[in-house]
Amino acid sequence: MKKTLLALSLLGLTGSAVATPFYVDTGVNWNGETTLTSDKVCDTCTSSKDEIAYLYQSVSTTNDTDGSGGLSAGDTIFTDGGLAVGDIINNQVTGFNPNEVFGIANNNGYGSDWLLTFSFTGLVGTVVEYTPGTSLELAYGAFGNFDLYYTTDGVTLQNFMDIQVTGAVTGSGGTLLSGVVDFSNVDALPVSTYNLFHSQGGTCNGLTGFYDIWLNCDGIANPLLEITFLADFNTNASTIVVTDNGAAGAILQGNHDGSAVFNVPEPSTLALFGGTLLLLGASARRRKA
Repeated sequence: MKKTLLALSLLGLTGSAVATPFYVDTGVNWNGETTLTSDKVCDTCTSSKDEIAYLYQSVSTTNDTDGSGGLSAGDTIFTDGGLAVGDIINNQVTGFNPNEVFGIANNNGYGSDWLLTFSFTGLVGTVVEYTPGTSLELAYGAFGNFDLYYTTDGVTLQNFMDIQVTGAVTGSGGTLLSGVVDFSNVDALPVSTYNLFHSQGGTCNGLTGFYDIWLNCDGIANPLLEITFLADFNTNASTIVVTDNGAAGAILQGNHDGSAVFNVPEPSTLALFGGTLLLLGASARRRKA
């Protein structure tokens, strides 16, 4: 339990507590507004954003790992979602926070001229607690991948960025899922498309594009600068449709919504985080002694 609380505390430190503002540069001025007539960061950009908001569907299957003959704590769960299980209408980034209202917090035509969507597969975890219709708690390991797509017509999807899942914990308030931005297996696209997202916090020697940061601050030529991702979404047990097939396992289907933030740490934040870990390690060593 203490380890779980510590993990969640560290997720908080690297996630929403220090969420990095960002903007999206599509390379096209979709709505005709400029930096002179709006709060856009550039003529082809959105305004500054803190979060992305989204909705999606998921399908999970379980193994009756504990041999109880039904869905219960201890069972292994496998989850896919987004476009892997549904259509773009029900699986998309619905907007940003702050979101555009009467031209303020400009989205540069988002939703009418361009859209972001996603797919994820391969999440593997364990059922921590299950009471039919009342509670469903899950814990996922460092398995699975989110593919993020950019589209201007809803048909042609460009996989411009991925999120490698590092873990997830579900409780009564929903699910916190963490990951890191990755570009190792994306589509062959112009660099400008990889750099849709730009950091307004930490940079790599002045480079703000997420791809440029990932490519150049890789721990080889420059110190490693990982862009982390923290998603918060609902997993209300009352909205999950469970088909319990006994010893054959169960199928869980749900509709979800939520929000996510990115964190691109400043060098000072990295130093603080590293110092915190050192202090935690020293404290643990003293307790052992």
